Amino acid sequence: MSNETTHEEGLKKWRADRPSLEANYRVYFQNIIEEILEPLYSKENVKIFTKEIVERYYPELVVTSSRDAIIDAICDTQVFSINEIELMGFDNNKCMQETVKEISSRNQDPLQKDFWQIWGYDGTKWQKDPKQDPSTLYKANYSFKQCRR
Repeated sequence: MSNETTHEEGLKKWRADRPSLEANYRVYFQNIIEEILEPLYSKENVKIFTKEIVERYYPELVVTSSRDAIIDAICDTQVFSINEIELMGFDNNKCMQETVKEISSRNQDPLQKDFWQIWGYDGTKWQKDPKQDPSTLYKANYSFKQCRR
């Protein structure tokens, strides 16, 4: 099995374990902004800046582009991301395997999980369980030894 299949299958399982998730470009936009800001600012500032950016540039009632325009934007984002990882000297597939292990080890916030099970998915971002035992969490190993091309 190739590395690509491994991380793609891991993501399929991850999505299957979170059946309340659905395509939502506004949530995707928020997640991308948050991830881009994480290496630059403290967690508190990331939350503040993300909220400001999303509210300013993606208001609740925005009329979205066509499905094709959205898919094109998402694919372009992937191109930039994969190229950046590879230009840094790392193998994107190996890094993705580590990422999938990390995100798959997280539990959903129990309050949010209960709410979604009772009322259905409400369009909000999936929240980590803040009380999850740290020993059950996998930390991605992006070392050059682990993820080298």
